[in-house]
Amino acid sequence: MQPRLYGFILKRLADRDQTLEVLQRTNLVIWQKATDYRPGTSFEAWTFTIARFQLMAWRKNQSRNRLVFSDTVYEQIDNETDSSQVDDDARVSALKDCVKQLNVDESKLIEQRYREDIPLATIASTMNMSLDAIGMRLSRIRKKLGQCIQRKIQK
Repeated sequence: MQPRLYGFILKRLADRDQTLEVLQRTNLVIWQKATDYRPGTSFEAWTFTIARFQLMAWRKNQSRNRLVFSDTVYEQIDNETDSSQVDDDARVSALKDCVKQLNVDESKLIEQRYREDIPLATIASTMNMSLDAIGMRLSRIRKKLGQCIQRKIQK
């Protein structure tokens, strides 16, 4: 949850130090209001609502110190990033489906490189292939996955 909250706040502030400050305040409020959370409702939505309010409070405080955007501009940014979050979720879901459609060799190569984080040189050595050949195979697989994701999202 913390990485998503951090990303949510960072998209709206674009400053790491300020993001950490707002995230810390958000976590404090979540802790203080933990008894207000209603089981059965979306915990994520509840925490993101708290983060939104902490962002508004931070902006109000910052507006006293220097020039900042109006709330209307921030609402437009929020609306845009909310829709991009949905897009990101759809892409992740599509990616999972597309990876399942890869053949065994392609799937194994993707697994080794991106999940196990095995260096290209090691993979090339184990498969008795050149580094360039492995790089080219990965490039083709990424292209294949990208096309598959596009098809799924357009549906």
